[in-house]
Amino acid sequence: MNLEVNQRISEIRQKKGINKKEFADELGIPSSIVSDIENGKREPSKEFLFNLSAKYAVSLNWLYLGVGTQSLVEAINFPLYSQADLKNNKNAFVIPLLDQKLSAGDGKELPQNDETTALVPIPSHLAKYGKNLAALTVEGDSMYPTLDRGDMVVCDSCGWSGEGIYALRMGGDGFVKRLTKAPGKLVIISDNPKYPPREEPEESQDYEIIGRVHCAIKKME
Repeated sequence: MNLEVNQRISEIRQKKGINKKEFADELGIPSSIVSDIENGKREPSKEFLFNLSAKYAVSLNWLYLGVGTQSLVEAINFPLYSQADLKNNKNAFVIPLLDQKLSAGDGKELPQNDETTALVPIPSHLAKYGKNLAALTVEGDSMYPTLDRGDMVVCDSCGWSGEGIYALRMGGDGFVKRLTKAPGKLVIISDNPKYPPREEPEESQDYEIIGRVHCAIKKME
């Protein structure tokens, strides 16, 4: 048993300023489980850790290994822009908007042939990624409030590059999710707490990481 993980769980509760019963109630488990974990009598299950991560936006890298920033949002947040922010930016770099939609919900089929429907200006510092960048539109609500239906995300096609928000393909469908890795596992997390986290074996062929999301362009009503 890795007691350092148990200690980090206790640290989360104490930082929130709540007692063990309140902590257990928020997680929907008996308070005896929280007591046993914090006292080193019980190893936290993967379901407990994933639910804790999703409920309080805690980085699994930090939970498992004590590495990086505790806050998942701080660890893997990205800039948000409006279309107006970029439209009049003379230094903006232009990339294609693909005729694909990434679901922040139940999945959206990704066509094999990418078609450009428009050119989108993005911040010039992303020009270093060159032709590896594209913009895609978001559907669904699983990443709300970070991303909403109609927002655009700017992502590369370079695969895994550490904990972050990614475009990925699962079962032929395209998604945008927060991704982190626990030992031997890829953990897929939605910002909307009504969607539970899920895990995939790291060697699974059932998913493909397309690339990291570097910023989002918010839809303006």
